[in-house]
Amino acid sequence: MLKRVQYGDLYVDEKDAAVRIADAEFPLPFSHRLEFNAPVHGTWNIVHIGLLVPECHQIYVCADNCMRGVVLTAAEMAAADRFSSVLIEENDLYDGNLETITIEGVSDVIRRLPYRPRAAAVFLVCLHHFVGTDTAYVFSALEERFPDIDFMRCWMDPVMQKTGLTPEQKLKESMFRPVRPLPVDPGLVCVLGDNQALDPDSDIAQVVKKEGCRILQLHDWEQHDERIGISSLLRAEKKDGTQDEYSFMTPCRTYEDYLQIGAAGLFITRSPLGVHGVSQLAKRLGRPFLYLPPVCTEQEIEAETAELCRVLSEIRDRAGRAGLCGEEADAPLQGSEEAYGICPVYAAEAEAALANARALIGDTEITIDYILNPRVLNLARRLLESGFHVTRVYLDAVLPEEEKDFQWLCGSYPDLILNATIHPKMRVLHNQDKTGQMLALGPKAAWFGGTDHFVNLVDYGGIWGNSGLVKLAALMEDAFLHEKDTRSIVPRKGQGCACVL
Repeated sequence: MLKRVQYGDLYVDEKDAAVRIADAEFPLPFSHRLEFNAPVHGTWNIVHIGLLVPECHQIYVCADNCMRGVVLTAAEMAAADRFSSVLIEENDLYDGNLETITIEGVSDVIRRLPYRPRAAAVFLVCLHHFVGTDTAYVFSALEERFPDIDFMRCWMDPVMQKTGLTPEQKLKESMFRPVRPLPVDPGLVCVLGDNQALDPDSDIAQVVKKEGCRILQLHDWEQHDERIGISSLLRAEKKDGTQDEYSFMTPCRTYEDYLQIGAAGLFITRSPLGVHGVSQLAKRLGRPFLYLPPVCTEQEIEAETAELCRVLSEIRDRAGRAGLCGEEADAPLQGSEEAYGICPVYAAEAEAALANARALIGDTEITIDYILNPRVLNLARRLLESGFHVTRVYLDAVLPEEEKDFQWLCGSYPDLILNATIHPKMRVLHNQDKTGQMLALGPKAAWFGGTDHFVNLVDYGGIWGNSGLVKLAALMEDAFLHEKDTRSIVPRKGQGCACVL
Protein backbone atom coordinates (compact mmCIF):
# COMPACT_ATOMS: atom_id res chain seq x y z
CA MET A 1 0.00 0.00 0.00
CA LEU A 2 1.25 3.50 -0.80
CA LYS A 3 1.60 5.84 2.15
CA ARG A 4 2.04 9.58 2.17
CA VAL A 5 5.42 10.59 3.55
CA GLN A 6 4.23 14.01 4.64
CA TYR A 7 0.99 15.54 5.88
CA GLY A 8 0.95 19.29 5.62
CA ASP A 9 3.96 20.65 7.50
CA LEU A 10 4.47 17.51 9.58
CA TYR A 11 8.13 16.74 10.20
CA VAL A 12 9.49 13.63 8.44
CA ASP A 13 12.21 11.64 10.18
CA GLU A 14 15.10 9.88 8.43
CA LYS A 15 14.12 6.36 9.52
CA ASP A 16 14.61 3.85 6.68
CA ALA A 17 16.16 6.55 4.46
CA ALA A 18 19.38 7.07 6.44
CA VAL A 19 21.39 4.84 8.76
CA ARG A 20 24.65 4.88 10.73
CA ILE A 21 27.17 2.85 8.81
CA ALA A 22 27.79 0.70 11.91
CA ASP A 23 24.10 -0.27 11.84
CA ALA A 24 23.86 -0.73 8.06
CA GLU A 25 23.59 -4.07 6.27
CA PHE A 26 26.06 -4.88 3.53
CA PRO A 27 25.61 -4.56 0.58
CA LEU A 28 22.01 -3.25 0.72
CA PRO A 29 21.55 -0.72 3.53
CA PHE A 30 18.03 0.16 2.33
CA SER A 31 15.05 -1.93 1.25
CA HIS A 32 13.78 -1.73 -2.32
CA ARG A 33 10.40 -0.05 -2.63
CA LEU A 34 8.68 2.78 -4.46
CA GLU A 35 11.47 5.03 -5.73
CA PHE A 36 11.96 8.79 -5.81
CA ASN A 37 13.90 10.27 -8.71
CA ALA A 38 15.68 13.47 -7.68
CA PRO A 39 16.01 16.22 -10.33
CA VAL A 40 19.75 15.58 -10.58
CA HIS A 41 20.81 14.18 -13.95
CA GLY A 42 24.55 14.55 -14.30
CA THR A 43 25.10 10.94 -15.40
CA TRP A 44 25.02 9.72 -18.99
CA ASN A 45 22.20 7.76 -20.60
CA ILE A 46 22.35 5.27 -23.44
CA VAL A 47 22.06 7.95 -26.15
CA HIS A 48 25.16 9.76 -24.86
CA ILE A 49 27.12 6.52 -24.61
CA GLY A 50 26.09 5.07 -27.98
CA LEU A 51 26.98 8.25 -29.86
CA LEU A 52 30.61 7.85 -28.80
CA VAL A 53 31.05 5.43 -31.71
CA PRO A 54 31.89 7.60 -34.75
CA GLU A 55 29.87 7.27 -37.98
CA CYS A 56 27.24 5.24 -36.12
CA HIS A 57 23.50 5.96 -36.48
CA GLN A 58 21.13 5.21 -33.59
CA ILE A 59 17.67 3.76 -34.33
CA TYR A 60 15.13 3.30 -31.53
CA VAL A 61 12.14 0.99 -32.06
CA CYS A 62 9.57 1.81 -29.39
CA ALA A 63 6.28 3.47 -28.53
CA ASP A 64 6.10 7.26 -28.69
CA ASN A 65 5.62 7.70 -24.92
CA CYS A 66 9.07 6.20 -24.31
CA MET A 67 10.66 8.02 -27.21
CA ARG A 68 10.47 11.49 -25.69
CA GLY A 69 13.50 11.24 -23.45
CA VAL A 70 15.91 9.81 -25.99
CA VAL A 71 14.79 12.25 -28.69
CA LEU A 72 15.40 15.18 -26.34
CA THR A 73 18.82 13.82 -25.42
CA ALA A 74 19.84 13.61 -29.08
CA ALA A 75 18.58 17.16 -29.62
CA GLU A 76 20.48 18.43 -26.58
CA MET A 77 23.63 16.92 -28.05
CA ALA A 78 22.99 18.55 -31.44
CA ALA A 79 23.04 14.99 -32.78
CA ALA A 80 19.53 14.69 -34.25
CA ASP A 81 21.11 13.89 -37.62
CA ARG A 82 22.51 10.68 -36.12
CA PHE A 83 19.26 9.61 -34.47
CA SER A 84 16.07 8.03 -35.89
CA SER A 85 13.02 6.27 -34.51
CA VAL A 86 10.53 3.60 -35.53
CA LEU A 87 7.25 4.01 -33.65
CA ILE A 88 5.39 0.94 -32.42
CA GLU A 89 1.61 1.28 -32.27
CA GLU A 90 -0.92 -0.75 -30.31
CA ASN A 91 -2.20 -2.73 -33.31
CA ASP A 92 1.38 -3.89 -34.01
CA LEU A 93 1.20 -5.91 -30.80
CA TYR A 94 -2.23 -7.35 -31.54
CA ASP A 95 -1.22 -8.44 -35.03
CA GLY A 96 1.80 -10.31 -33.71
CA ASN A 97 4.15 -9.01 -36.38
CA LEU A 98 6.63 -7.02 -34.32
CA GLU A 99 9.55 -8.74 -36.08
CA THR A 100 8.31 -7.50 -39.44
CA ILE A 101 7.58 -4.00 -38.13
CA THR A 102 11.09 -3.80 -36.67
CA ILE A 103 12.88 -5.10 -39.78
CA GLU A 104 10.92 -2.97 -42.23
CA GLY A 105 11.01 0.12 -40.03
CA VAL A 106 14.79 -0.01 -39.55
CA SER A 107 15.28 -0.75 -43.25
CA ASP A 108 13.16 2.25 -44.21
CA VAL A 109 15.16 4.51 -41.90
CA ILE A 110 18.47 3.39 -43.42
CA ARG A 111 17.24 3.83 -46.98
CA ARG A 112 15.99 7.35 -46.27
CA LEU A 113 19.20 8.57 -44.58
CA PRO A 114 21.14 11.19 -46.55
CA TYR A 115 24.35 9.29 -45.80
CA ARG A 116 25.38 5.66 -45.41
CA PRO A 117 26.33 4.90 -41.79
CA ARG A 118 29.21 2.53 -41.12
CA ALA A 119 27.33 1.13 -38.14
CA ALA A 120 23.77 1.18 -36.80
CA ALA A 121 22.91 0.84 -33.12
CA VAL A 122 19.40 -0.60 -33.16
CA PHE A 123 17.66 -0.32 -29.79
CA LEU A 124 14.87 -2.77 -29.04
CA VAL A 125 12.68 -2.20 -25.98
CA CYS A 126 10.60 -3.79 -23.24
CA LEU A 127 7.78 -4.63 -25.67
CA HIS A 128 10.10 -6.90 -27.63
CA HIS A 129 10.64 -8.89 -24.42
CA PHE A 130 6.95 -8.99 -23.57
CA VAL A 131 5.81 -10.43 -26.91
CA GLY A 132 8.77 -12.80 -27.28
CA THR A 133 10.33 -11.21 -30.36
CA ASP A 134 12.82 -13.40 -32.23
CA THR A 135 15.66 -10.88 -32.05
CA ALA A 136 18.17 -13.21 -33.71
CA TYR A 137 15.91 -13.35 -36.78
CA VAL A 138 15.48 -9.56 -36.76
CA PHE A 139 19.19 -8.83 -36.81
CA SER A 140 20.11 -11.62 -39.23
CA ALA A 141 17.55 -10.19 -41.66
CA LEU A 142 18.99 -6.69 -41.31
CA GLU A 143 22.55 -7.93 -41.75
CA GLU A 144 21.54 -9.79 -44.91
CA ARG A 145 19.90 -6.67 -46.37
CA PHE A 146 22.73 -4.32 -45.45
CA PRO A 147 25.98 -6.32 -45.41
CA ASP A 148 28.08 -3.14 -45.48
CA ILE A 149 26.69 -1.93 -42.14
CA ASP A 150 27.73 -3.25 -38.73
CA PHE A 151 24.62 -3.70 -36.57
CA MET A 152 24.88 -3.26 -32.80
CA ARG A 153 22.21 -5.20 -30.91
CA CYS A 154 21.16 -2.77 -28.20
CA TRP A 155 18.37 -2.56 -25.63
CA MET A 156 16.36 0.19 -23.96
CA ASP A 157 14.57 -1.99 -21.41
CA PRO A 158 14.63 -0.31 -17.98
CA VAL A 159 12.05 -2.80 -16.65
CA MET A 160 14.86 -5.38 -16.71
CA GLN A 161 17.39 -3.33 -14.75
CA LYS A 162 16.75 -5.06 -11.41
CA THR A 163 17.66 -8.47 -12.81
CA GLY A 164 20.78 -9.31 -14.77
CA LEU A 165 22.67 -6.71 -16.75
CA THR A 166 21.49 -3.09 -16.88
CA PRO A 167 20.77 -1.40 -20.25
CA GLU A 168 24.07 0.49 -19.88
CA GLN A 169 26.03 -2.72 -19.31
CA LYS A 170 24.36 -4.35 -22.31
CA LEU A 171 25.14 -1.34 -24.47
CA LYS A 172 28.79 -1.32 -23.46
CA GLU A 173 29.01 -4.90 -24.67
CA SER A 174 27.03 -4.34 -27.89
CA MET A 175 28.96 -1.25 -29.00
CA PHE A 176 32.22 -3.25 -29.16
CA ARG A 177 30.85 -6.29 -31.03
CA PRO A 178 31.79 -4.90 -34.49
CA VAL A 179 35.45 -4.74 -33.41
CA ARG A 180 37.34 -7.48 -35.23
CA PRO A 181 40.75 -8.91 -34.30
CA LEU A 182 43.74 -7.23 -35.92
CA PRO A 183 47.46 -8.04 -35.56
CA VAL A 184 48.43 -7.16 -32.02
CA ASP A 185 50.16 -3.82 -31.45
CA PRO A 186 51.90 -4.29 -28.07
CA GLY A 187 52.30 -0.54 -27.72
CA LEU A 188 48.57 0.22 -28.01
CA VAL A 189 46.41 0.44 -24.87
CA CYS A 190 42.65 0.96 -25.25
CA VAL A 191 40.78 2.66 -22.41
CA LEU A 192 37.10 1.85 -22.95
CA GLY A 193 33.76 1.51 -21.18
CA ASP A 194 34.00 4.80 -19.28
CA ASN A 195 31.69 7.78 -19.55
CA GLN A 196 34.47 10.33 -19.11
CA ALA A 197 37.70 10.85 -21.01
CA LEU A 198 40.78 9.68 -19.14
CA ASP A 199 42.79 12.63 -17.86
CA PRO A 200 46.19 12.59 -19.64
CA ASP A 201 47.83 13.72 -16.40
CA SER A 202 46.40 10.72 -14.51
CA ASP A 203 48.64 8.07 -13.02
CA ILE A 204 47.34 5.53 -15.57
CA ALA A 205 48.17 7.73 -18.54
CA GLN A 206 51.61 8.65 -17.23
CA VAL A 207 52.52 5.01 -16.56
CA VAL A 208 51.45 4.06 -20.09
CA LYS A 209 53.49 6.96 -21.47
CA LYS A 210 56.62 6.01 -19.52
CA GLU A 211 56.31 2.44 -20.79
CA GLY A 212 56.53 3.87 -24.31
CA CYS A 213 52.93 2.95 -25.19
CA ARG A 214 49.99 4.87 -26.62
CA ILE A 215 46.37 5.24 -25.49
CA LEU A 216 43.35 4.99 -27.77
CA GLN A 217 39.92 5.87 -26.38
CA LEU A 218 36.53 6.87 -27.74
CA HIS A 219 36.62 10.26 -25.99
CA ASP A 220 38.46 13.41 -26.95
CA TRP A 221 39.92 14.55 -23.64
CA GLU A 222 40.56 18.14 -24.78
CA GLN A 223 36.91 18.65 -25.73
CA HIS A 224 35.88 16.89 -22.53
CA ASP A 225 37.77 19.37 -20.36
CA GLU A 226 36.26 22.31 -22.19
CA ARG A 227 32.74 20.91 -21.84
CA ILE A 228 32.82 20.41 -18.09
CA GLY A 229 34.64 23.69 -17.57
CA ILE A 230 37.39 22.55 -15.21
CA SER A 231 40.48 22.68 -17.41
CA SER A 232 41.69 25.92 -15.85
CA LEU A 233 41.77 24.25 -12.45
CA LEU A 234 42.91 20.78 -13.45
CA ARG A 235 45.61 21.43 -16.01
CA ALA A 236 48.54 23.75 -15.90
CA GLU A 237 48.90 26.23 -18.76
CA LYS A 238 50.72 24.73 -21.71
CA LYS A 239 53.97 26.39 -22.62
CA ASP A 240 55.14 26.80 -26.21
CA GLY A 241 56.04 23.49 -27.74
CA THR A 242 54.38 21.33 -25.06
CA GLN A 243 51.45 20.22 -27.22
CA ASP A 244 53.29 16.98 -27.98
CA GLU A 245 53.27 16.19 -24.26
CA TYR A 246 49.86 14.58 -24.74
CA SER A 247 50.36 13.22 -28.25
CA PHE A 248 50.46 9.66 -26.88
CA MET A 249 46.67 9.90 -26.35
CA THR A 250 44.31 9.83 -29.32
CA PRO A 251 40.51 9.58 -29.63
CA CYS A 252 38.50 7.59 -32.17
CA ARG A 253 37.37 10.32 -34.56
CA THR A 254 36.45 8.02 -37.47
CA TYR A 255 35.06 4.52 -37.79
CA GLU A 256 38.44 3.34 -39.04
CA ASP A 257 39.96 4.66 -35.80
CA TYR A 258 37.28 2.74 -33.91
CA LEU A 259 38.14 -0.50 -35.71
CA GLN A 260 41.78 -0.06 -34.62
CA ILE A 261 40.60 -1.08 -31.16
CA GLY A 262 41.04 -4.61 -32.50
CA ALA A 263 44.84 -4.14 -32.48
CA ALA A 264 45.14 -3.25 -28.80
CA GLY A 265 47.59 -5.18 -26.68
CA LEU A 266 45.71 -4.29 -23.47
CA PHE A 267 42.17 -3.21 -22.58
CA ILE A 268 41.42 -1.09 -19.50
CA THR A 269 38.18 0.14 -17.99
CA ARG A 270 37.70 2.29 -14.90
CA SER A 271 33.93 1.91 -14.64
CA PRO A 272 32.14 -0.95 -12.85
CA LEU A 273 29.47 -0.67 -15.57
CA GLY A 274 32.13 -1.13 -18.24
CA VAL A 275 33.65 -4.31 -16.83
CA HIS A 276 31.26 -6.74 -18.51
CA GLY A 277 31.46 -5.26 -22.00
CA VAL A 278 35.19 -4.56 -22.13
CA SER A 279 36.15 -7.88 -20.51
CA GLN A 280 34.00 -9.72 -23.09
CA LEU A 281 35.78 -7.84 -25.88
CA ALA A 282 39.20 -8.69 -24.44
CA LYS A 283 38.19 -12.35 -24.03
CA ARG A 284 36.90 -12.56 -27.60
CA LEU A 285 40.14 -11.07 -28.99
CA GLY A 286 42.38 -13.02 -26.61
CA ARG A 287 43.94 -9.90 -25.06
CA PRO A 288 44.65 -9.00 -21.41
CA PHE A 289 42.12 -6.89 -19.51
CA LEU A 290 42.44 -4.70 -16.41
CA TYR A 291 39.74 -3.17 -14.26
CA LEU A 292 41.25 -0.10 -12.60
CA PRO A 293 38.48 1.68 -10.66
CA PRO A 294 39.16 5.23 -9.40
CA VAL A 295 40.38 4.24 -5.95
CA CYS A 296 41.63 6.91 -3.56
CA THR A 297 43.50 5.28 -0.68
CA GLU A 298 47.27 5.18 -1.02
CA GLN A 299 47.50 1.40 -0.69
CA GLU A 300 44.96 0.66 -3.43
CA ILE A 301 46.37 3.27 -5.82
CA GLU A 302 49.80 1.72 -5.37
CA ALA A 303 48.44 -1.81 -5.89
CA GLU A 304 46.59 -0.90 -9.09
CA THR A 305 49.57 1.05 -10.44
CA ALA A 306 51.87 -1.90 -9.77
CA GLU A 307 49.47 -4.26 -11.56
CA LEU A 308 49.33 -1.95 -14.58
CA CYS A 309 53.14 -1.81 -14.72
CA ARG A 310 53.38 -5.59 -14.42
CA VAL A 311 50.92 -6.27 -17.24
CA LEU A 312 52.50 -3.69 -19.57
CA SER A 313 55.93 -5.20 -18.98
CA GLU A 314 54.66 -8.70 -19.68
CA ILE A 315 53.08 -7.54 -22.94
CA ARG A 316 56.29 -5.86 -24.10
CA ASP A 317 58.36 -8.86 -23.01
CA ARG A 318 56.15 -11.32 -24.91
CA ALA A 319 56.18 -9.07 -27.97
CA GLY A 320 59.96 -8.86 -27.84
CA ARG A 321 60.35 -12.63 -27.70
CA ALA A 322 57.91 -12.98 -30.60
CA GLY A 323 59.84 -10.43 -32.67
CA LEU A 324 56.93 -7.98 -32.81
CA CYS A 325 59.06 -5.09 -31.58
CA GLY A 326 61.78 -5.35 -34.21
CA GLU A 327 65.15 -4.00 -33.11
CA GLU A 328 63.69 -2.84 -29.83
CA ALA A 329 63.15 -6.44 -28.74
CA ASP A 330 66.64 -6.72 -27.30
CA ALA A 331 66.50 -3.33 -25.57
CA PRO A 332 65.54 -3.12 -21.89
CA LEU A 333 61.93 -2.18 -21.29
CA GLN A 334 61.35 1.47 -20.63
CA GLY A 335 59.85 -0.64 -18.02
CA SER A 336 58.46 -0.74 -14.96
CA GLU A 337 60.89 0.64 -12.47
CA GLU A 338 60.70 4.09 -14.03
CA ALA A 339 56.96 3.87 -14.60
CA TYR A 340 56.21 2.57 -11.12
CA GLY A 341 58.50 5.26 -9.75
CA ILE A 342 55.86 7.90 -10.37
CA CYS A 343 53.72 6.40 -7.61
CA PRO A 344 55.63 7.70 -4.56
CA VAL A 345 56.20 11.07 -6.24
CA TYR A 346 52.49 11.51 -6.96
CA ALA A 347 51.62 10.15 -3.51
CA ALA A 348 53.64 12.91 -1.84
CA GLU A 349 51.96 15.53 -4.02
CA ALA A 350 48.52 14.13 -3.17
CA GLU A 351 49.23 14.16 0.56
CA ALA A 352 50.42 17.77 0.40
CA ALA A 353 47.43 18.87 -1.70
CA LEU A 354 44.95 17.25 0.68
CA ALA A 355 46.71 18.80 3.69
CA ASN A 356 46.49 22.26 2.10
CA ALA A 357 42.80 21.77 1.32
CA ARG A 358 42.17 20.56 4.86
CA ALA A 359 43.85 23.68 6.26
CA LEU A 360 41.52 25.88 4.22
CA ILE A 361 38.28 23.92 4.62
CA GLY A 362 38.79 23.09 8.29
CA ASP A 363 35.94 21.27 10.04
CA THR A 364 33.30 22.21 7.46
CA GLU A 365 30.81 19.39 7.02
CA ILE A 366 31.47 17.36 3.85
CA THR A 367 28.97 15.09 2.09
CA ILE A 368 29.70 12.83 -0.89
CA ASP A 369 27.51 11.04 -3.44
CA TYR A 370 28.10 7.98 -5.59
CA ILE A 371 27.71 9.96 -8.83
CA LEU A 372 31.00 11.76 -8.17
CA ASN A 373 32.95 8.52 -7.81
CA PRO A 374 31.64 4.93 -7.95
CA ARG A 375 34.20 4.05 -5.25
CA VAL A 376 32.51 6.52 -2.94
CA LEU A 377 33.30 4.72 0.33
CA ASN A 378 36.96 4.47 -0.64
CA LEU A 379 36.98 8.22 -1.26
CA ALA A 380 35.23 8.88 2.06
CA ARG A 381 37.84 6.75 3.79
CA ARG A 382 40.73 8.67 2.23
CA LEU A 383 39.24 12.04 3.16
CA LEU A 384 38.55 10.92 6.72
CA GLU A 385 42.10 9.60 7.01
CA SER A 386 43.28 13.04 5.83
CA GLY A 387 41.34 14.81 8.58
CA PHE A 388 38.28 16.05 6.68
CA HIS A 389 34.91 16.17 8.45
CA VAL A 390 32.93 13.77 6.24
CA THR A 391 29.50 13.22 7.77
CA ARG A 392 27.27 11.66 5.12
CA VAL A 393 27.55 9.48 2.01
CA TYR A 394 24.67 9.30 -0.47
CA LEU A 395 24.22 5.87 -2.05
CA ASP A 396 21.53 3.22 -2.46
CA ALA A 397 23.74 0.13 -2.46
CA VAL A 398 27.36 -0.68 -1.71
CA LEU A 399 29.49 -2.18 -4.46
CA PRO A 400 30.86 -5.62 -3.52
CA GLU A 401 34.38 -4.34 -4.19
CA GLU A 402 33.94 -1.78 -1.40
CA GLU A 403 33.35 -4.33 1.36
CA LYS A 404 36.76 -3.71 2.97
CA ASP A 405 36.14 0.05 3.02
CA PHE A 406 32.65 -0.55 4.44
CA GLN A 407 34.07 -2.67 7.26
CA TRP A 408 36.88 -0.18 7.95
CA LEU A 409 34.43 2.72 8.17
CA CYS A 410 32.15 0.69 10.46
CA GLY A 411 35.05 0.23 12.87
CA SER A 412 36.75 3.62 12.58
CA TYR A 413 33.85 6.02 11.91
CA PRO A 414 30.68 4.20 13.06
CA ASP A 415 28.61 7.41 13.09
CA LEU A 416 29.13 8.13 9.41
CA ILE A 417 25.65 8.33 7.86
CA LEU A 418 24.71 6.38 4.76
CA ASN A 419 21.82 8.14 3.04
CA ALA A 420 19.55 6.75 0.31
CA THR A 421 18.89 8.81 -2.80
CA ILE A 422 15.81 7.00 -4.19
CA HIS A 423 13.82 6.43 -0.98
CA PRO A 424 10.42 8.23 -1.17
CA LYS A 425 11.21 10.22 1.98
CA MET A 426 14.03 11.97 0.13
CA ARG A 427 11.39 13.97 -1.73
CA VAL A 428 10.89 15.83 1.56
CA LEU A 429 14.06 15.30 3.55
CA HIS A 430 16.19 17.41 1.22
CA ASN A 431 14.29 20.47 2.44
CA GLN A 432 14.66 19.85 6.18
CA ASP A 433 17.21 21.05 8.72
CA LYS A 434 19.77 22.56 6.36
CA THR A 435 21.83 24.80 8.60
CA GLY A 436 25.47 25.88 8.55
CA GLN A 437 28.00 25.72 5.75
CA MET A 438 28.35 22.45 3.88
CA LEU A 439 30.70 21.32 1.11
CA ALA A 440 29.20 18.69 -1.16
CA LEU A 441 31.19 16.41 -3.43
CA GLY A 442 28.85 15.52 -6.28
CA PRO A 443 25.62 17.00 -7.66
CA LYS A 444 23.23 14.77 -5.70
CA ALA A 445 24.96 15.57 -2.43
CA ALA A 446 24.60 19.26 -3.30
CA TRP A 447 20.88 19.00 -4.07
CA PHE A 448 20.01 16.86 -1.06
CA GLY A 449 22.16 19.04 1.20
CA GLY A 450 20.78 22.30 -0.14
CA THR A 451 24.22 23.83 -0.65
CA ASP A 452 25.71 25.96 -3.41
CA HIS A 453 29.24 24.96 -2.44
CA PHE A 454 29.89 21.74 -4.34
CA VAL A 455 32.28 19.92 -6.64
CA ASN A 456 30.46 19.24 -9.89
CA LEU A 457 32.04 16.01 -11.12
CA VAL A 458 30.44 12.87 -12.56
CA ASP A 459 32.27 9.51 -12.76
CA TYR A 460 35.24 11.26 -11.15
CA GLY A 461 35.63 13.47 -14.22
CA GLY A 462 38.26 11.21 -15.78
CA ILE A 463 40.83 11.89 -13.07
CA TRP A 464 42.54 8.92 -11.43
CA GLY A 465 45.02 8.02 -8.71
CA ASN A 466 47.23 10.36 -6.74
CA SER A 467 47.25 12.98 -9.49
CA GLY A 468 43.45 12.81 -9.35
CA LEU A 469 43.52 13.56 -5.63
CA VAL A 470 45.67 16.62 -6.31
CA LYS A 471 43.05 17.88 -8.75
CA LEU A 472 40.14 16.93 -6.48
CA ALA A 473 41.74 18.93 -3.67
CA ALA A 474 41.95 21.97 -5.98
CA LEU A 475 38.28 21.57 -6.91
CA MET A 476 37.32 21.26 -3.23
CA GLU A 477 39.15 24.49 -2.42
CA ASP A 478 37.46 26.28 -5.31
CA ALA A 479 34.02 24.96 -4.30
CA PHE A 480 34.59 26.02 -0.70
CA LEU A 481 35.49 29.56 -1.73
CA HIS A 482 32.95 30.08 -4.53
CA GLU A 483 29.24 29.33 -4.84
CA LYS A 484 27.61 27.65 -7.84
CA ASP A 485 24.06 27.94 -9.11
CA THR A 486 22.94 24.52 -7.93
CA ARG A 487 19.36 24.88 -9.11
CA SER A 488 20.38 25.44 -12.74
CA ILE A 489 23.38 23.08 -12.84
CA VAL A 490 22.27 19.77 -11.34
CA PRO A 491 19.36 19.04 -13.75
CA ARG A 492 21.71 19.06 -16.76
CA LYS A 493 22.18 15.67 -18.35
CA GLY A 494 25.35 13.99 -19.52
CA GLN A 495 27.98 16.18 -17.88
CA GLY A 496 31.17 15.88 -19.93
CA CYS A 497 29.50 14.71 -23.14
CA ALA A 498 29.04 16.62 -26.38
CA CYS A 499 26.10 18.62 -25.07
CA VAL A 500 24.86 21.96 -26.39
CA LEU A 501 23.50 23.04 -23.00
